[in-house]
Amino acid sequence: MSQSKVCLQIPIVHGKESALSAVLNTYGNPASADSAFPFQQFSKIHFARWFIVPGTIIKGKPIPASVMYAANIDETPTAHLEALAKKVGPALDTIFSHCKDYPTEEITEQSRLSYLKAHSLRTQAFYVGAPKRTVEQIFNEAELQDAVRKIVKQEKSISRQSPQAILNKIRTELAKSERWDWVQKQPFTLPGIKWVRGFFFAIAVLITLIPVLLLTVLIHFFYENRLEPLGLDINQLDPEWLQKLKMQEDIIYQNQLTQVFEIKPGLRKVFLHYILWFTNQLANIVAVKGDLMGTPTIHFARWVLIDQGRRFIFLSNFDGSYDEYLGDFIDNNGWGLNAIYSNSKGYPRTKYVFWGGSYKIGEFLAWGRHYQVPTQSWYSAYPHIGLPQIINQSKLRVGLFSTRSLDSEQIEDLLRRI
Repeated sequence: MSQSKVCLQIPIVHGKESALSAVLNTYGNPASADSAFPFQQFSKIHFARWFIVPGTIIKGKPIPASVMYAANIDETPTAHLEALAKKVGPALDTIFSHCKDYPTEEITEQSRLSYLKAHSLRTQAFYVGAPKRTVEQIFNEAELQDAVRKIVKQEKSISRQSPQAILNKIRTELAKSERWDWVQKQPFTLPGIKWVRGFFFAIAVLITLIPVLLLTVLIHFFYENRLEPLGLDINQLDPEWLQKLKMQEDIIYQNQLTQVFEIKPGLRKVFLHYILWFTNQLANIVAVKGDLMGTPTIHFARWVLIDQGRRFIFLSNFDGSYDEYLGDFIDNNGWGLNAIYSNSKGYPRTKYVFWGGSYKIGEFLAWGRHYQVPTQSWYSAYPHIGLPQIINQSKLRVGLFSTRSLDSEQIEDLLRRI
């Protein structure tokens, strides 16, 4: 099945923010087996996190701090919420005892489930780096690659054989074990561009092109200079704040990013809704081969409107460091960053929405760190497997067990994946 997502936002009782943060905080993230929330009990979670969204005031109206849960899963959101309510009730009770309107007497599985459903949010845009792969499949394909490597290493003369002979030997050895029967029982086709949906998407984009271009002109002349950007360089940020964020980074091969933004009013809000729709369609129709606009390291990413549409969050799980991650985006997709994030307060000034902004690198990096929030606890099911490895292992699996005849070039490409 295709991966799904779930997102919850629950207001925290005023004054209990620090206590809840202490409960959730797992020093040395990602979360270990003894953390406050037992992520490891769920075999269908790819990545998940708990984090606190700070309270704020927008147009004179206080918005309370809230705790959020987000997970990327191999089941429906409803099934996942049911599993949460059934398996980890005490952990949820501990967390939600700090939250508003949580029933404190005669808590049942059903009352927990009702509370979870009542605080569920819709995700406006969702990207999956390796579509259609379950957690189980990712582990199975990694094990298959390891087995093939052992076969190659054990056959000392294999390097002197032709590519076709090497492939035949590998296939023969794999056929001797029932361990790989799952490959036939769980057929898999590598994801490809969805051309029919893409055709209708292209038509929709063409229909809206002129209004959108007009919108960018109106934004440039009537909105861009109304709100001041953050205006800081990365070297001007509070070093203690940066250190707090960096303590959660580069502990394993993967990292996570959580950011919270206040949405600019008027036409900027309209443009944000449009660009998130565009991003979601692009992610699900075109960017299905492990590469989001030139960035091949993102496992999952999502954009969610919160606080009745006054703010939005960005969540990402990716390979490598924070600086490498943003550097790839700026190099390959700075205009896309501008299209989404220039609709949030504090963003570096743009020109006609798509130019400027992220290309002011020092200012952009400071803006990103300023609006980043600590992730109190996060989890990865496969912490040492990068996205390119997942893509490579799937291609190896498909090629090894393909019933089609492969030419010499295809065989050599397949063997390089070992």
